[in-house]
Amino acid sequence: MPRLINPMTNPNGYLAAGGAVFAAAVMIINAVHHHGIIDPPVIVGAVGAVGALFARQLVTPVKDPKDGNGNPLTPKQ
Repeated sequence: MPRLINPMTNPNGYLAAGGAVFAAAVMIINAVHHHGIIDPPVIVGAVGAVGALFARQLVTPVKDPKDGNGNPLTPKQ
């Protein structure tokens, strides 16, 4: 299974996407019901999504990284 769709190696990506979808859904529901668009659940969802993206950029969740040809990036010891 490719790394980008494997849930074991990309949990922060899924968390970021889920947070962004949640924030957008709450904003749309609030707009339809004539409430304020920006409220605490929207802020929490958006901050969570940004935090997950930040963690995704800093952490490489791969136990055995390989290059594009499938060769290990770190030599075997």
